[in-house]
Amino acid sequence: MIGLTVTRSKILTRNSVLLNVLKRHRKRNREPKVTNSQRALEYFDIAYAPVYGTRWPSVRLALLSKPKYVAVLNNFASYNETVERFQTLGAWDIGKKYSAIRERMRMRQEQNQTVSHDQGEAPDEATATGKFVRPSLVELDDDELAARARLEPKGRYPEEYRQRAVAQSPDTDEFEVDVTSRVIEPSEAGSSLLMDYVPATRLKGLENWMEEADVFTHASQGDQEIGVTVVKQEEPIDFPKMLKIFAFEKGNISDFPQPRSDPQLRVLDHYAMDGASLLPVLALDVNPGDRVLDMCAAPGGKSLLVLQTLLPGLLVSNDVSEGRVKRIRSILKQYVPRGMSSIENMTVVTQKNGCLFREAEEYDKVLVDVPCLTDRHSLMEDDNSIFETSRTKERLKLPELQSQLLVSALQAVRPGGTVVYSTCTLSPLQNDGVVHLALSKIWQETTIECSIVDMSQAVQPLSFLYRFGSNLGLRYGQVVLPSLLTNFGPMYFAKIKRIR
Repeated sequence: MIGLTVTRSKILTRNSVLLNVLKRHRKRNREPKVTNSQRALEYFDIAYAPVYGTRWPSVRLALLSKPKYVAVLNNFASYNETVERFQTLGAWDIGKKYSAIRERMRMRQEQNQTVSHDQGEAPDEATATGKFVRPSLVELDDDELAARARLEPKGRYPEEYRQRAVAQSPDTDEFEVDVTSRVIEPSEAGSSLLMDYVPATRLKGLENWMEEADVFTHASQGDQEIGVTVVKQEEPIDFPKMLKIFAFEKGNISDFPQPRSDPQLRVLDHYAMDGASLLPVLALDVNPGDRVLDMCAAPGGKSLLVLQTLLPGLLVSNDVSEGRVKRIRSILKQYVPRGMSSIENMTVVTQKNGCLFREAEEYDKVLVDVPCLTDRHSLMEDDNSIFETSRTKERLKLPELQSQLLVSALQAVRPGGTVVYSTCTLSPLQNDGVVHLALSKIWQETTIECSIVDMSQAVQPLSFLYRFGSNLGLRYGQVVLPSLLTNFGPMYFAKIKRIR
């Protein structure tokens, strides 16, 4: 009898334990799991809101919406049918439209200069830059002009303009974020270059983070202290004649059809890519015969774009890992016909660590499209996300890696050559901040001298296609802000000339 009692007691105890385990398991299953995309969104809401202010809600919505692409026609395939198909769909030839806008701007400037000369007056700043008091509908996409939509009758402009105009009102309380305890003012970080704030990375739910501002302990100098000069590019950015790129107008979210294979040459007729990716390549300003290095080339879209200009004498597409190099080779194989010796001889794919690039002063142009937070990918995809908890250290080291890559690029370009640094993030630290850090290292550790090329005026004719961020305190580069009307980007790019 005693044995039965003991056995019964053991069974009850075991069942109780199993029941408690089952309850805890069910409770854990009921708790929502924090995804990588949710971590990314939380970080962006806290880090970007104080930087982009009233623009952040519309940018945020665009980042979470369907992205927009352009179609790059393959010069090594027969694409006449493709052009007709795109035109039937209502797509623009960007190059033709851009040329027409440039010509109109030139004619207006000449007319105004003639009138001013006859009246004995110098042209004002608006005339010189081609920006007039009453912008056209396509030019109104600049945020500083969006407020004008409030003064027009309802329906005069797309609703997004009106929403952005309302958001610019000082009394708006539509979007409030408590960021006072989670940002560091530039004075505390030892540098005043990060627009308005440097975000701290010690965010709720993200453990073992350090202050991003720690990266700038050795980059507190002003531009003059590190020998940086700024040169304004007054002429509009050049659009190579051989580039044939199609895009849908603002507000049109149509998709391009899938690429088709040329039956004779066995290559695809077009390549779809984020339209903002065009800008770093245009900023390079590749000239005939230039030796061009794409330092972080995978997956290969920008290298393909450089190749499609038919201008470089040599194109070296480099990346650090075997898997990334395979992606580059795959893209080139799909778009360059076999046996085309003239193209094959000028195209080289290498696998090297860009931070340790030993080819000093070998190239005329260097593109450094660095690994970054990849804002849109981080919000749309949970797989292979930089916001995985296991990649925290890698994420924190990104600014250091980026600055090392830019330093290496400035060493690889010849005196008189050009380096373009680009990212697909809105992070001020990884954009202007990294440029400042790299230039500081160059000044302290080498005899290289550089100048920043201010392209704010040069890119204005492209406002028919992009939403450029203005009045953001950017010192070195330009940024494309995603927008529901033109959902490209984000894309930051800075152009640097090596003087000696």
